[in-house]
Formats: sequence, structure tokens, C-alpha cells
Amino acid sequence: NGEVRVDQAHRGYTVSTDANGFQSANPLFMKYTPRDGKFAGQEGYGYKSLATFVESALALRDNPSKLSEYNRTLPTIQNTLTTTRILEAGRRSLDEKRVIEL
Repeated sequence: NGEVRVDQAHRGYTVSTDANGFQSANPLFMKYTPRDGKFAGQEGYGYKSLATFVESALALRDNPSKLSEYNRTLPTIQNTLTTTRILEAGRRSLDEKRVIEL
């Protein structure tokens, strides 16, 4: 007997079994089981996100003019501002029960 829940808000999965109790796992963030006896965690989006950030930071250090390229392909501050404003307006609208202008 047990239960599995998918929690999209936290991008994780919870597993509850009589034998092991409650566990929070996210198999997409990091691969926790080895492949051919070796670490395979680099296949998850958590590892890839961090690796991409470090590689991009090093590339920008060497060539700052490439910033516009990264604004088209990565979630930089510049290209996430609109989404953040929309989400904040939605939260405030629900909390304050009124229309929030953008």
C-alpha cells in the first residue's frame, strides 16, 4: 500500500509507503542512481542548469559582448522581468481582491 503525488509547484514527487514512510524525491532534478556503476546525476535538469550557468558566466567574462545572445536563450534577469511582473500582479490581485495594472 502506498501513495504517489506529483507536486508541479515544487517540481518534485512525494512517495509514501508503509515500509519507508514519506519521501520527497525529484528524479528529474538529479539522477540518483548510477549507470554502469558510475555517477549519472549530470543528466538531471538541476545539474544541467548549474553547468550552463557556470559555462555562460565564464564565456561572458571572456567576451561580455555576447550578453545579448544569452538574453535570447537563458532566463536572465532582463527576460524574466515581464513574467515576474505578471505573477506579482496576479498574486496581489488575488490577495487584495482588485485589479492590478501592469
